[in-house]
Amino acid sequence: MQLFRDCLERLTVRNKSGHLLRLIVGIGLFLAVVVGFLLMGGKVLKGVRVGGMAVGGMRVQVVHQKLAEHFEPLLTKKVILGYNKRNFSVVLGSLGIRPDYQRSAINAYQVGRRGSLWNRIQERFQVYRKGVEVPLSFAHNEQALDSFYRILEASFAVEPVRTVVSVNSDGTVSYTKSKEGKAIDRDRLTRLLEEALVRPEVDYIEIPVNVVKPWLSESDVERWGLNTVLGMYSTRFDPNSTDRVHNLKVASGAINNVILYPGQNFSFNTWVGPRLAETGYKEAPVVLYGELVPGIGGGVCQVTSTLYNAVLLANLKVITRYNHSIPITYVPMGRDATVVYDGVDFIFENNLKTPVLLVAMVEGSSVRVAVLGQKQGWKEVSLETQILEKYPYQVKEEYDPSLGAEERIKVQDGRDGFKVALYRTVTYKDGRVDKHLVNTSVYPSRPEKYKMGKRPGKEETITGSS
Repeated sequence: MQLFRDCLERLTVRNKSGHLLRLIVGIGLFLAVVVGFLLMGGKVLKGVRVGGMAVGGMRVQVVHQKLAEHFEPLLTKKVILGYNKRNFSVVLGSLGIRPDYQRSAINAYQVGRRGSLWNRIQERFQVYRKGVEVPLSFAHNEQALDSFYRILEASFAVEPVRTVVSVNSDGTVSYTKSKEGKAIDRDRLTRLLEEALVRPEVDYIEIPVNVVKPWLSESDVERWGLNTVLGMYSTRFDPNSTDRVHNLKVASGAINNVILYPGQNFSFNTWVGPRLAETGYKEAPVVLYGELVPGIGGGVCQVTSTLYNAVLLANLKVITRYNHSIPITYVPMGRDATVVYDGVDFIFENNLKTPVLLVAMVEGSSVRVAVLGQKQGWKEVSLETQILEKYPYQVKEEYDPSLGAEERIKVQDGRDGFKVALYRTVTYKDGRVDKHLVNTSVYPSRPEKYKMGKRPGKEETITGSS
């Protein structure tokens, strides 16, 4: 009765302003709703329609049955789908279009029974005055519908073509033309097919199509300054090492024309993926514990190291980088970067305010990587390597009983070790110069080893230094 008192209080306020008639009508409507609550328990309110079909006064299971009897025959309805003067005749049910009669019946029953008591009364007033249309619910066969859309898209969908940027050895930038694509608006077409089931007069649907823009176009290149080289670096290789060259091409292709937006990190392992035979890599020498040994994906680190130098020259921020265990021939010490999938990664960040684009290619006997974008305040970037310490290699001799006295055979060349510092100097347009330490790399020495026959008075292993 509290609800009645609240309603009476609201209506009485109006009555004080002279709206006596409204008070009487309001009380009458309120009493009608109360009676409706009593009489319509367990039944859908009168005035409720589902998919254009009146279901008021029915219980939920009866609504379910009546909807199925009405709409099931309509699933055999044929509809023409048209686009660009091409027509496709389809049967709604065969596409996977399926009404959900149980859900529709429950939704109809919930009209006037949701929310607070006051909200329920207001909703019932609305139903009694004008009625209410409850949309028919659907539970499509998504697999069948997806299969149909794939067939339809194969008939006229067009894949977008993105702009591809290239950089010559002299730093000249060129790029191809892009092209917009077309794709079916699946969500909208599904709604139109549902509508065709509910509305008997609908027998033709114009297939809705969306324009799909390429993720990189000529306008993007020009707008973001991706036609300007920020940093570029090349390294050389032996073109006769065919398997290694193959790996260089695969890895370079994986990072070619990757775009990074401001604040975005680039992970070499993420973009290049696992180095396996199944992913297209071949066996070639790799560095493992200071030695060159055969391994799948040999040569990938040359791409990483070339990229590392281009990134440094582009004045980007390096997050993670590790040097090899031995000096590498194709870059100076301190300027190499090694990677191992699922273990050691090379990561850098686009810390600029505009996007940057990576261009990587194998040409002739060199790998070339360039970073393109807009310079933001600086004029020039240079790199300088300084040797901080040198670790001379040791000479180790090991007794071999198979050798004759005084016989001595070298079994491993020695290699000096180094501790190296790499500095980056950035010269700004206003004349400022910023020189800072980029990394410190340590390359351990490797001993020179000999095997020798027994010498008089010497039974143990002999060691020394160079």
